[in-house]
Amino acid sequence: MRKPTKPIKGETYIHTVFRYLSFLLVTKVLWNTKITPNQITIFRTILLLIGYCFFLQNNYLYILGFILFQIAELLDSTDGDIARYKNLRSSLGIWLEVFFDAILTPVWALLGFLFAYISYSIDGNLIYFILWGLIGFSNNLEKTFYIHFKGTKQAFEDASHDHIYFGFKGLPIKEKIKNFIIISKIWENQWLIFGGLIYILFNINVYLYIWVWLLLLNQLHWIRLAYMGYKNAKI
Repeated sequence: MRKPTKPIKGETYIHTVFRYLSFLLVTKVLWNTKITPNQITIFRTILLLIGYCFFLQNNYLYILGFILFQIAELLDSTDGDIARYKNLRSSLGIWLEVFFDAILTPVWALLGFLFAYISYSIDGNLIYFILWGLIGFSNNLEKTFYIHFKGTKQAFEDASHDHIYFGFKGLPIKEKIKNFIIISKIWENQWLIFGGLIYILFNINVYLYIWVWLLLLNQLHWIRLAYMGYKNAKI
């Protein structure tokens, strides 16, 4: 077992901050305990589910759900870090991490459906469920093109975003715009969560704009992959 030295850089500036705080507040505290990475993954999942219950109240309890979600985000890299430091990597641990993340946190899964319902409860507009469904359809196309045009292994590695940093400093404007779109796609669940916070605190409903923005992000992603595959096929 090796002692943790420094956190791994995240894919964005925000994620790097989360990783640093996670490393400082959690990893360095837990690395010398008997707590296992799988226990951290399960605890994080419980926090998310409790947070989702608070989101559904659509009142000031939402703020508590918001806090729990951000704590869960803080723990997102902790299980992997602990596994590396304690040499406790396992197929079960990877499965738990991917399985719970795939079900609970993407916009096209439970979190998205939850916020489609929350959005609908505000103004009774079914468009939110339609947009949620279209995002799910886009995600399916994205995964399909990843597998066919980049290979299954590359698709998994690219989807995890590990060790790939998307920043802005010193880049031309075109690269900055590209990285902003990539970052927005990576953190797409936060758009909805902050949208809910705006509604609770200021009674301003921005959900429709956020859902349209998320659909655009997901559409751009699969269209780009499809174009890359078509371009390569012509060569």
